[in-house]
Amino acid sequence: MNHRSDQHPTMPAGTALAIVLLALLLGLFFNAADILRTAERQEAGWERSLAVGLAQPIADAAGWLRLDRPRASLDVALGRAPTDPTVAPPTTQPAVAAPTTTTTVTQERVVSAAEPLRVYVGGDSMVGQFGPMLENLAEGTDLAEVEVRYEFVSGLTRPDFLDWNVVLAEVATTSDPETLVLFFGGNDAQDIRIEGRWEPFGTDAWLAEYRARVAAVMDAMEPGGRQVWWIGMPIVSSESFRQKLLLLNEIYRSEAESRPHVHYIDTWVPFSGPDGGYAEFLPNADGDVVDMRLNDGVHLTTAGGIKLARLVWADIAGEYGITSG
Repeated sequence: MNHRSDQHPTMPAGTALAIVLLALLLGLFFNAADILRTAERQEAGWERSLAVGLAQPIADAAGWLRLDRPRASLDVALGRAPTDPTVAPPTTQPAVAAPTTTTTVTQERVVSAAEPLRVYVGGDSMVGQFGPMLENLAEGTDLAEVEVRYEFVSGLTRPDFLDWNVVLAEVATTSDPETLVLFFGGNDAQDIRIEGRWEPFGTDAWLAEYRARVAAVMDAMEPGGRQVWWIGMPIVSSESFRQKLLLLNEIYRSEAESRPHVHYIDTWVPFSGPDGGYAEFLPNADGDVVDMRLNDGVHLTTAGGIKLARLVWADIAGEYGITSG
């Protein structure tokens, strides 16, 4: 009599382990470029040097073996990478045209549904909850078209990770926005590289260099009569970080004041509590006290994003004579 076995064939443990290790190795190579970028975006110090030192050979090997191409192709398809993955993003600031005196065109511009206002919102992770809320609010009037882009742990301090001068120059050429809403500062209170040397945060050299970078962005966006809304950082829960942000906000405010096309939006006071200190819960437009800040004490919740979006859009709408929304 023949007996049918109900047992399924099993794979030897050694073979299974080899397959798992091979899969992990391939995953490491496929994501090598992203791992390297993550290492490069860290603040200056031995941890960054070690991380880059370990990631660079893996990225080099992946490139030589062309194992990084599948991930690069996927990123391109999703709009997250340059079309040519072999070309590294520029690390030097492009030449900035000298500032020119222009007349504000907002009073001449008649915004309508047929000719909506072209708005670009860009910056670091602070844009995350705010940008989409501004987009919803502005586009809900049928009088604006809004493009939002934000990049975690980016800023003006580390163009070696992402050079916003290059990004914004491309935006000016391709999207040609009339209005730019820029929000930086969440990641900029770190050492800055000046002529190949790392300068500690807060020194005179650091402040002068950072001010020059802020000014360069503002001036580069002026041609064509563009208007810039520069968002200051809100109060944060950490006292030490708070003092650093006050330095950054003063740079943003003073540089904006000297340029008629730049509007500085103070967020420190609107997001402070009744006593002037940090407050996680604040009243919304309906008077209900809601959670406005994430647990990190820095970023905004969706409610916080809505509060800031209303503040910014009211200022933009007033400048362009938009009465609806």
